[in-house]
Amino acid sequence: MKPEQLQSQLTRVLSEAISGLRDPRVPMIVTVERITVTSDYGIARVYVSAMTGDMEDLLDALRGARGYLQRQVADQVKLRRTPTLEFHAVSDTIL
Repeated sequence: MKPEQLQSQLTRVLSEAISGLRDPRVPMIVTVERITVTSDYGIARVYVSAMTGDMEDLLDALRGARGYLQRQVADQVKLRRTPTLEFHAVSDTIL
């Protein structure tokens, strides 16, 4: 699978899974802005943004739900090995 295909599939799966999280620290609307995967597909860096709420709380909640979110990816994206998810705020990066 090409990196672009993987990134678009991960974006779709994670957007859906994050919107289904029942955590008060996760705002109603969280946008998965982009995903970058390492060349060996071992790590997927997920850049998220939200209009409301505390970004640190959101990132803590996502890191806490990492196991659940990785299971969603494993179930829906056909890969030999599921990448480890890392969550970052979009503002952490220089555009």
